[in-house]
Amino acid sequence: MNKEQAYDEKIFPLMTQIIGICEEHGVAMIAQFAIPTEEDSGLCCTTCIQDENGKNADGHVEALRILRNERPAMRLRTEHGDGSVTLTEIVG
Repeated sequence: MNKEQAYDEKIFPLMTQIIGICEEHGVAMIAQFAIPTEEDSGLCCTTCIQDENGKNADGHVEALRILRNERPAMRLRTEHGDGSVTLTEIVG
């Protein structure tokens, strides 16, 4: 049994339950499983669930970028007259 088969047969049924519970109770979560095969050495299964308000938990968006090896192509910092600051990242 390879890692992909182990995921499919043993982990996926548990993840299905976990995802259902998270969705039912509005629990934001993130999980990634590395399941490389001979055909795909980078094969992963990633799940990210938002809370009941459609929001990601603090750090989940950044974690997804890291897991996907995404780097911002540009970062913009805008300082407003009222003293507030807006940070914008453009991912390319």
